[in-house]
Amino acid sequence: MSESMERNPPRNVPGLLLTLQQDRFSGAVSISGAVGGTIHLHRGAVRAIETPGAPTAEALLLKSRRIGEPEWDAACTAAGPGGRLDVTLVEQGHIGAAELEVLCVGALYDAAFAMALSTPDSWQVDREASGPRLSHLDGTDPGRLTEETSRRVRLLAKSWGPVREFGQERIRASARATAGIGGLPARYRDILFSADGRRTPRDIAFALGRGVYPVMLDISRMKALQLIQPEPPRPPATAPRVAPRDPAAEQPRAEAPTGGGLPRRTPADRRPDSTG
Repeated sequence: MSESMERNPPRNVPGLLLTLQQDRFSGAVSISGAVGGTIHLHRGAVRAIETPGAPTAEALLLKSRRIGEPEWDAACTAAGPGGRLDVTLVEQGHIGAAELEVLCVGALYDAAFAMALSTPDSWQVDREASGPRLSHLDGTDPGRLTEETSRRVRLLAKSWGPVREFGQERIRASARATAGIGGLPARYRDILFSADGRRTPRDIAFALGRGVYPVMLDISRMKALQLIQPEPPRPPATAPRVAPRDPAAEQPRAEAPTGGGLPRRTPADRRPDSTG
């Protein structure tokens, strides 16, 4: 950690990134919290963010089927553990350099948005951390990244409400959407097919290989068109948690005969006379 950070510790992640930009820091910042993640920087510019809250560039490539898994595995093998995977993907003809860069930039901004939906607990700076295999080559200015993230949060808040709650909302297709699904754009249809009342916008984004923010933006617009509705919360269970009764176990047991062993069976021709 630099002397400036020790004297004036940053109060939040945007402030931390601005300080690291001034120090031209190269390495990673690990953020702990409800979502958390790792922010990769090179000379103060943010090159990639990896978080469980949003699909990575790799996930976007594979889930959207821009690149098949066999082609991906072949490129990883050719690049080797420390090689340039982005260069290998382009050289092998799996994707164009410009398209890959756009995808990496989109994944970076989307991950920043996803992390902004939770409050970080703490962070740790690591100058020796290895960089991601796919990243925004030039990196982006931390201030610009923060401004764009704030803009996205404000935009969604206007159409839906609190964005953090929106990200955790389970949604389903409305009856109106089911009736007219054939005339909708393909991206709307994909969301409707995935909106089963159990998935959140984040879940749908991962399933479709799309960014979390674009999916949430589409869902907010679909809600305005009455194509999407939130899944009502399930009422808490009120039944007492008691093990089911076993009627057979409640039957009185016959007394065991004295002397041990099982009772003898009397042959049919030697049954005692009931008349005495």
